[in-house]
Amino acid sequence: MQTIHQNPSFQLLLTSTEELILEKGCQQTTLQDIMKRSGLSKGAIYHYVKSKDELMGLLLQKRFETIGQQFYQSVQAGGQELSSGLEAISNGLRHIHDSRDVTNLILIYLLSKREDPIIGAMLARLHEASIQASKEWIEVGQKGGVIPASLDAEKTARLFSVITYGIRMNTQIAPDSTQLSAGEVYKMMFEILSKG
Repeated sequence: MQTIHQNPSFQLLLTSTEELILEKGCQQTTLQDIMKRSGLSKGAIYHYVKSKDELMGLLLQKRFETIGQQFYQSVQAGGQELSSGLEAISNGLRHIHDSRDVTNLILIYLLSKREDPIIGAMLARLHEASIQASKEWIEVGQKGGVIPASLDAEKTARLFSVITYGIRMNTQIAPDSTQLSAGEVYKMMFEILSKG
């Protein structure tokens, strides 16, 4: 999966879409709304995406790429402790606890449309990309000696994926229920990664 475009009109498109989703919801947001809010023509939007749903998938991808950038910046800044890289990831994932977070809203919306082959394939690509990125983060920790080499990076990445999906679903189904806090998730991840 390629990285998100960095040009200003594409970033405006993403920002406008995110704002509209928060105001109107995923289903009620239309391409016409996005055109009006962003000031971009239909042709300009179709230069980047084929549909509103693809645009929403790119918002999910952008959030995950941002978390990855924060992780690698932490490592490059001398974060040789497990806590520094994990803290960057944990801070990037705080949104999963918020039922009104745009990526949670988008994920639920796209899951409801997963039987559409295009959306199903997009969700599968996003899922695998997140697993591979998590696996790479674990492997960086293993190479740095802060995560035991005996830990199965692939299985652990998949476990963390299940946990984050579970938290996202819980926030949508029962937003007012007692759930794992971001701090508790961080502690659990730290214990798994440090003990191998």
